[in-house]
Parts: sequence; C-alpha cells; structure tokens
Amino acid sequence: MISPDRFAGAYRVIDITRKTAIVVLFAFIIVSMGLQIVLRTLEWTDEILRYLNIWVVFLGAGLAVPKSGHLHVGFVADKIGGPRGQQTVRAVRLGIIIAGLLVMAVAGAIKTASQAGVQAQMAPMSIAWFYLAIPVGCLLMAIDYSLILLYGQHPFAGNKDDGEGSAC
Repeated sequence: MISPDRFAGAYRVIDITRKTAIVVLFAFIIVSMGLQIVLRTLEWTDEILRYLNIWVVFLGAGLAVPKSGHLHVGFVADKIGGPRGQQTVRAVRLGIIIAGLLVMAVAGAIKTASQAGVQAQMAPMSIAWFYLAIPVGCLLMAIDYSLILLYGQHPFAGNKDDGEGSAC
C-alpha cells in the first residue's frame, strides 16, 4: 500500500484551496448581501448569491468528511458479529457512498456541459460555472472517502484539537 506521505503535499494544496475558496465565496456573499440591503440597486445579487451558496455547500460538505462529521447510523453495523463483520459493513458502506458520489459527479458533469451555452438571467456569465460545483464537490468528497476506505481513517484529518466540536 502506498504511504499517504507520498501525496500529503498534493492533498494539502487541495485542502487549502478548498478552504480558501469557501472563505472567499462566503465573504463575497456577505458583502454582496449587505450592499444589496443598503443600496437596493444590485439586480444580480439574488440570483448569483443563490448559485454561490451551492459552491459553499458542496465544498463545505467535503470539509466534514475527514473528521467524520457527516451523520451516519451505526446500529446495524454494531449488531453484526465481531470486528471482521463490522469492518466488512463499514467497507460496503464507504463503497456505496463513493459510488453514489461518483454517479453524482458524472451526472453533474453532464449537466454542466449541457448548460455551457446558457447564461444567467441577471449576470453575463454561463450558468455552467455554478453547476460545476456539483462534480467538483462530489469528486473531492469521493477522494476523502476513498482515503478513509484505504487507510481505515482519514490520513490527513489530524488528531489535534482545532477548536471545532464533533458533529454529534
């Protein structure tokens, strides 16, 4: 098995880029909403901010994966006999999640390509840029879940307390 240290740098770049994009997009959303409230002249804000929320959600969902922040129900896996059975159920569960994410990524890529010539109503830009959030976010989550499947836990989740609470 390949050591995760071999691709730690690449993963760090992806992770920092994802986190930076979320901060920048969310800051843009907040500033634009504030300007819209004060000025009432920015006609494009409602539509564009709705679409930018899609990017924030799909990128942000990937941040919860390494820290096991997504909700999952474990009572079925807990009832299956022994650690080997639980490990098998866990692998099947992760495989189903990865397959679902890959299906969504392909469907999102098809939708993105089909919308390449369509412009947003209030802004002179292709709506495909906003649909692109679906395949990008799903592929990033699939990478994270694949790392968990391969290594038993996310190799880059870190064990340090960064001030964030657990999901449940």
